[in-house]
Amino acid sequence: MTDWQTYRNGNPRDRWSSERMARHRAAKLGYRLHRSRRRKGRDNAGEFMLLHKASSTVLLGARFTATLEMILEFMEREATALAGAKGPHPPIG
Repeated sequence: MTDWQTYRNGNPRDRWSSERMARHRAAKLGYRLHRSRRRKGRDNAGEFMLLHKASSTVLLGARFTATLEMILEFMEREATALAGAKGPHPPIG
């Protein structure tokens, strides 16, 4: 299990807790997490969709195909990329 699948004490997270954490992390990065509320169908897989708040662009899970695991891994990669971009700058010379 990865760090987001368990609490700090090692107990596994419930699905609602993982969803809540995913929504919180998405908001920190400027994203929105949408869960499908319709029945599964041709245009709806019944899972989640990750959107960029400012542009309303679908980043992951068009047609509600993304799972919580996929979304949390995507946001983890984005957070590390942002942290690397904000690091120390090379000297100008």
